[in-house]
Parts: sequence; C-alpha cells; structure tokens
Amino acid sequence: MRALGRLLGRLPWPWIARLSMLVSIGILAWGLPQLVDGDWSRFLTSTGHHAWIVGWLFVVSHLARSRTLFNVAGAWLGGWFTAIWLSLTLGGQTGDWLGEQDFWQLTVAVPIIEELMKLVPLAVVLVLFRRRRGAGTPGAVDLAILGVAAGSGYGMHEDALWARVSSSGFDTPLSWVFPTMHTEVGTVAGHAVWTGLVGLALGFWATHKDRRITALVPLAAVALVTFDHGTWNDLGTREAWRGALLDGWLVPGLLAAGLVVALVVETRRVQRRTEGTAARFARDIPAIAAGGATPARKVQRWHRAHVLLRLMALRAHSLPSLERAAARPAATEVTS
Repeated sequence: MRALGRLLGRLPWPWIARLSMLVSIGILAWGLPQLVDGDWSRFLTSTGHHAWIVGWLFVVSHLARSRTLFNVAGAWLGGWFTAIWLSLTLGGQTGDWLGEQDFWQLTVAVPIIEELMKLVPLAVVLVLFRRRRGAGTPGAVDLAILGVAAGSGYGMHEDALWARVSSSGFDTPLSWVFPTMHTEVGTVAGHAVWTGLVGLALGFWATHKDRRITALVPLAAVALVTFDHGTWNDLGTREAWRGALLDGWLVPGLLAAGLVVALVVETRRVQRRTEGTAARFARDIPAIAAGGATPARKVQRWHRAHVLLRLMALRAHSLPSLERAAARPAATEVTS
C-alpha cells in the first residue's frame, strides 16, 4: 500500500486533471445534441437559470475564495457526469425493488441517493487537500461554490434528460439570486441550492475541525436538504409538510444568510493575512492586463494576475492550519 501511495504521489496530477477536463468537455460536446434532441431553446433557458447562481457567486467571492474557474468547472462536470450517473444507477436499482412511483422511492430513496452523490466532487476536494501537507483547507466559500456548481451541473443534466425547464426564471426580486427556486407549482430550492448549502456546511466544519461538535453541521444540512427534496417529490407529502420548511424558503434563506456571513468573514481573513495586499492587487488587475501588446498577451497577463490573487487567498486559508500544526509539537513538549 505504501508503494502504491508513493507511485500515486509521483503521477503528474495537474496534467491528469487538465487531460480529464478536455476529455470531459469533448464527451459533453459530442453527446449534447442527442441529449437536447433539437430543443435548444428549452435547454438554453434551463442553462441560464442554473448557471446564473454559479456566475454571480463566482464574481462576488473574488477576494474570499481560493478555488479557480478550473476547479468550479471540474465540480460542474462532476455533477453533470459522475453524480448523475451514480444517481441513475443506484436509483434504478431501488426503483426496481420498490417501484418507480412508490412513496418510499420518491420521498426517501431518490432524495438520499441524489443528495449524497452530488457530494462526490466535494469529497474529492477534501481528500486531495487532506493528502497535501501544509495546504490548509478550502474555506466555506470555496466548498459552497463547488457545491453550487456540482448541483448546477446535476440539475442541468436532469432537466435535459426529462426535457423540462424546472424553473419559471427571473420572475421575482429574489429570483435574481436563485432563479431555479421559482416554479409554477410552488417554491423549491433546487439542486444548486441544496448542494450549495451542504457545501457551505462542509466548509464550516473543515475550517473548525478542532471543535468536534461542528461535525454535526454538515450532517444537519444533509438531513435538511434531503427532507426538503423528499417532501417536494410527492404531492401529498408536499402539501402536508412544506409549511414546516417555510413553504420552500428555509433552505435558500439559510444558504443566502450563510453565504453573506462566510463572504464577509473569509474576505476579511484574506485581507488581514495579506495585510491588504490582495485588495490592492485586485484593483490593479485591469491595468496589469492592459499592459499586454496583443489580445493574447492581455489575456495571459490577466490570467497570471488572477492566479497570483488565488495564491494569496490560498495562503490566507492555509495559515490557520499551518499555525495549529506548528503549535502541536510545542504543546506536547510542554505537557511531557
């Protein structure tokens, strides 16, 4: 096992990730016309609703996150491919046992399977960080945006499979934040919001592991979104229980409030630990990019500047973990 671990550690993982991304995009481009089946208007409408949440969160988290567009795209593809495949495979098995329209299938088996499978991309991120010494941990904003991206990819694929648009779009003021919530038959959080809330909870736990009670936060989030999902799937259950979920507003309300707090806390952390350098550098990025002599050079300079900004945020997220790790030997030496 140790030899296998050393072998895996020597593999060029950055290049493997890039190659996997290219292959996934190629498969997506090849299979999408068959999946859409000519109804591009419906698919593009659904895409706009699902992608909107990922887009605005990616922009407003500019100074708080350490994850890049590449990471977010990977989570989205993980939702589109991995999560949906696992869900359909496992859900098909339980459907054969219970019946596709059985009460327990719709309200228990399907929500549990789907909500857990959408967490696979986030679990991969946490495992990779755990294996990298001194890398710290992704923050709550990082895991929230990865959760939103995975849920968005999943929701878009599911809508395409069933030839539907699961949202009525930008029809209320809050729908400009969560357009996937608003449907003609009620208010439902939707996959991006469900998985985003669990991602936010996982990020809170990951950055506060020294307090064991914080492990209950992601468990509670999974239980809440699974219950929300299950009550939505069955009309009778929906009418009986949606009031306990504030008619569908509880999960998106918690996600919105949690994101505001996480964005403020983690932006201040990055600012404090970079002594304001991150904000000053972010303001200078347009001027840095403008210095390129050609369009390609401008894009290259813009990309490098953003990579440097992400490294600042990553270092700010890593420092608390590094400080705790450095303090442990000293504490052990004193007590002995």
